[in-house]
Amino acid sequence: MISFELSAEQKKLQEKINRRAVALQPLSLKVDSAEPGPIDGDYLCIIAEEKLNSFIIPDECGGHALDRLTLSIVTEEIGYGCAGLASIYAATVHSVSALLIGGSEEQQKKFLSPLLDPADAVASCCITEEKGGSNTSSFSTMARQDGEYYIITGEKVPVLNAGSAAFYIVWANSDTGRGRAGINTFVIPGDADGIIVGPYHDKPGLRCAPTATVTFREVAVPKSNLIGLPGSGYLLLMQTLDWGRAFFGAICVGLARAALEKSIQFAKKRVVSSRPIIKNQGISFVLSELAAEIDAARLLVWRACRLMDLNKDYTRESSMAKLFASEVAARASGKGMQILGKTGYLRPHLMSKFHRDSQGLLILEGTSPIQKQIIAGQL
Repeated sequence: MISFELSAEQKKLQEKINRRAVALQPLSLKVDSAEPGPIDGDYLCIIAEEKLNSFIIPDECGGHALDRLTLSIVTEEIGYGCAGLASIYAATVHSVSALLIGGSEEQQKKFLSPLLDPADAVASCCITEEKGGSNTSSFSTMARQDGEYYIITGEKVPVLNAGSAAFYIVWANSDTGRGRAGINTFVIPGDADGIIVGPYHDKPGLRCAPTATVTFREVAVPKSNLIGLPGSGYLLLMQTLDWGRAFFGAICVGLARAALEKSIQFAKKRVVSSRPIIKNQGISFVLSELAAEIDAARLLVWRACRLMDLNKDYTRESSMAKLFASEVAARASGKGMQILGKTGYLRPHLMSKFHRDSQGLLILEGTSPIQKQIIAGQL
């Protein structure tokens, strides 16, 4: 049986996170206008107070992990409040997922439990490089063996949660002659010697989610911090990205929903020629199409997450969710800017922030052409 009804527990959690998200929107404008720097302290308080990290950590490590579908509902609501905070959270989800997929029981207990104490801790994935972009089949970051250690040298950019991470999940080449088979994955404590963070990026969008360059300068990592078997890094990366795309799709759904609601509110109040502009088909039909597309995007996210929960293949479905949802978010915020006109264009305004954030979400986790390439490979 296929059901689109949420359980009583899911609805209760959804409503709880939504209340926090509504209150978060005004704060997000303040954070958005601030100078680039580490994660805002108020955002870290929200992570702690809502116990968000417990939702992604297994019971045996002290958490109360949600199933993937329920986690997507939580992620959507955070995205409704601020796509930046949702991206901060998604980066931690990414990092945790890499350990859950490929890490040993010892690694999971060692690195996941500390995310609950302090409860405002975050983690970070270090994947992309300046020249690499979407090419994840090789890295210039190197990991050479030296006795019982790997020595990590290289630079990753951009890195979400840089400078605030309790630990970094880092992909590096250990043997460039073996191509993908030479890629390994390491978990590195955030306070390890040789990690240099900065500068923070002055981005047009997703300003609430700090990114920076992270340089690893002869960082010594014990062999026990290698995730999985030697040479398994590329496979782990693909699995981690597949997992993450659906959750970034959920962020996009939340942002699109927020943009649509602001557009509807404005269109009902804005009166031209003695009637609200929502009475004009040129406005109401656009809003109707967006409402349908947002619902469709959510269902794509739910399908991908449901397949994860069933331990079935979800690569294509996760990319479909990210592709469609990110483009819907861009359309919803773009149309919202047109409907609000100068009201939305003049900063600070949430619609302007939605629009700028949506452009960042079109890039994070792979651009639309990358998603289409992945989908085409699964046809």
